[in-house]
Amino acid sequence: MKYKHYREIEPSNKTDFIMLYFAACRSLRELEAAIRRTNNGNLTCRQAWLIKRINYKLLQMAALWKNIQ
Repeated sequence: MKYKHYREIEPSNKTDFIMLYFAACRSLRELEAAIRRTNNGNLTCRQAWLIKRINYKLLQMAALWKNIQ
């Protein structure tokens, strides 16, 4: 999967940060559930660490956004 660089992203007036935050959390929860289904209900330490890391980065982005508002 190829990701866009931060500077390549065009601004959008149609999106709301709060809506995007909750959508990202939902997707992360669905990803965790899909991984658990394939591993008989378990996550490896690495998988759990990566999911927690993504969640932490989402929390950091939300905290930064709240400071700007």
